[in-house]
Amino acid sequence: MKKTYCVHGFPLLLCNSCARQSTCVHGVLQQNCLACFIYNPSSLYGIVGAAAVTQCEDVPLKAHIDGKGYVQNAKFVHKPIPALEKGAITGPKAIVLHRTDSSNLESSLQSFKKGVGTHFIVDKDGTVTQTASLLKETSHVGKIKSRCYESGTCPADEKAKIKSWGWAPQKVHDHEKVKSYPARYPMNEDSVGIEVVAKNNNEVWEAATPAQLVSITTIVRILQNAYGLGEADIYEHDQVSYKKPGEGADLYHGPDGGKLLQANK
Repeated sequence: MKKTYCVHGFPLLLCNSCARQSTCVHGVLQQNCLACFIYNPSSLYGIVGAAAVTQCEDVPLKAHIDGKGYVQNAKFVHKPIPALEKGAITGPKAIVLHRTDSSNLESSLQSFKKGVGTHFIVDKDGTVTQTASLLKETSHVGKIKSRCYESGTCPADEKAKIKSWGWAPQKVHDHEKVKSYPARYPMNEDSVGIEVVAKNNNEVWEAATPAQLVSITTIVRILQNAYGLGEADIYEHDQVSYKKPGEGADLYHGPDGGKLLQANK
């Protein structure tokens, strides 16, 4: 059985007019390969028409991030929102998980047009919409807390200084931002934001749907494979910034189904 291949619209051997990667097998035409010809040395001019080809079959493609910073082959919806994209991102080196505090996707997308939002948003049915390039940072983290202060690892003099400031988010943020990640928590400049559509009702966050949890894991795996991120590089928004408690909780359970590593908290 002879094979010819069409990759991203470019024919190899004698396989013409393919919309995406497809495999043309003698007697079988794979999906989106519109006019395949199988090489046959005994036929006139070395080709035979594929008029009798009737069967189609999907050819699975590996998800990847293209040159413009958008995930391909993962069935994500692309809805770029120019107002979200700021300067060039560094890395990215980390992932921050969020909830929208909204009841539907469209209201969140409208809010994103004001310039604050995440790279990805996951609807309740699990549909993933990418709203910004992974080459660009977005405003999604806010002022960060002191990592060493929250984890109890600051040197004594630094701990005393931060404690003396009292409630001073801007002062703490300015103190932290001069550090390099992971000595500090991730910031807009080096992290990807993932948000799920969910409401906060009477200070209680709506739980993620099973479909949302699956989609978050899918996004995380793609980012880990592309950028070499580890489990310790995944954070809940309210643990790194001054947000309502639980905003990023229970959205990702890691490869073993457990909670996020304590090292992230």
